[in-house]
Amino acid sequence: MSDSNGLDFKPRARGLVIGGIPWLARISDKARAHLADRIGDYIYPCPADQAFLDEHGLTAAEFTAMVAASPDDEALIARVQAHLAARAS
Repeated sequence: MSDSNGLDFKPRARGLVIGGIPWLARISDKARAHLADRIGDYIYPCPADQAFLDEHGLTAAEFTAMVAASPDDEALIARVQAHLAARAS
């Protein structure tokens, strides 16, 4: 590892879809890195992250809290899907 702020952090690919939700893998990686103070030169939320948040009716603070409360992708997917289902009803 380098001594830079990024500590060699790199989020997952933009096109990777998890839980049927595009961008979730990448934004969750960035949120976790932000929480761990390992974001480096990446921006969270960047304009693409903000578009994801806006589309799903979340603020950055709400999404970050979801990520912090989710120990893995499966738990985060369940939280996001529950949020989306509540929004749809």
